[in-house]
Amino acid sequence: MIKAALFIALSAASVLVLAGCESHQAKVDRLQKEYDRLAAQFQSDCSAEYYKVPPTLSPKCQSEKDQMDGAWKLLQKERGGK
Repeated sequence: MIKAALFIALSAASVLVLAGCESHQAKVDRLQKEYDRLAAQFQSDCSAEYYKVPPTLSPKCQSEKDQMDGAWKLLQKERGGK
């Protein structure tokens, strides 16, 4: 009886750990997609501004860059937080 209870408890703990790993990977995937979307938007809207001398960003592009940088920081934090 004790062996069965121990087996059930260990099985339940293993399932919870595996479910946690999957949700962590899903979160990393979601953050990666968000960063990719923001980076593509920034690239299409603001790449020409980097060719100016000196390179300056318009307020719109600076806002997009800030969002992209924030998404990158969240992604890196989540990747490192395994």
